[in-house]
Amino acid sequence: MKFSLKFWIGIVLLTANQPIGWGVMLACDVLAISKNNEFFFYLGIALYSLSWGLLGLGLLLAGPEGVRYSRFLRKKLRERLSLFFKEENRKELKK
Repeated sequence: MKFSLKFWIGIVLLTANQPIGWGVMLACDVLAISKNNEFFFYLGIALYSLSWGLLGLGLLLAGPEGVRYSRFLRKKLRERLSLFFKEENRKELKK
């Protein structure tokens, strides 16, 4: 099955919105604490809320089939990361 460019852009937005949103929020919170400045805290909230816009745009572009495919991609990524972070697998990689 061949998907359109619009579908793939939607998949990228759906898959990337959570890591971007949480990563930006975490980075801004660290800056707010280290600089003792509330501006970074509010900036983090604003940028996190923009990640919801990415989610909405991804939903519009990819549609219901894109949501299913995005969930499949995230599941596969989690499985691969969990295999990588198991201690016995890391030992094998070092050999």
